[in-house]
Amino acid sequence: MRRMRSQFNSKTFYDLLKDAGQLHALKAHDYANDDDPYANYRFAGMLSKLFDDPDDSGFLGRIGEKIYRLANLQNNQKEPKNEAIEDTERDLCVLMILWMSMRKDRRKTEVIEATLESQQS
Repeated sequence: MRRMRSQFNSKTFYDLLKDAGQLHALKAHDYANDDDPYANYRFAGMLSKLFDDPDDSGFLGRIGEKIYRLANLQNNQKEPKNEAIEDTERDLCVLMILWMSMRKDRRKTEVIEATLESQQS
């Protein structure tokens, strides 16, 4: 790649771009498939539409990405390049517990708000 010369060039900027590109290549290997580099996002996006609440959609999107990664690696017999399979499995467990926690807290809040509304009526 030919480097443009300019008074505004920053070696640090281009080093960061290079680092980001290398990380992207590792993650793309694990998350994307050969036919569609955005397939994991498409899958996560479809799953996130199952819920109307944006908080639930956010969690489901992240969970979808992790599930897609596992399927991509297993179905294509790929060795992971970015993180171990077990790390993704642990991520899924943590995401589910975080989601459960948020939903439980939300239900408590809804009960409190409903109680306050009925007392005010």
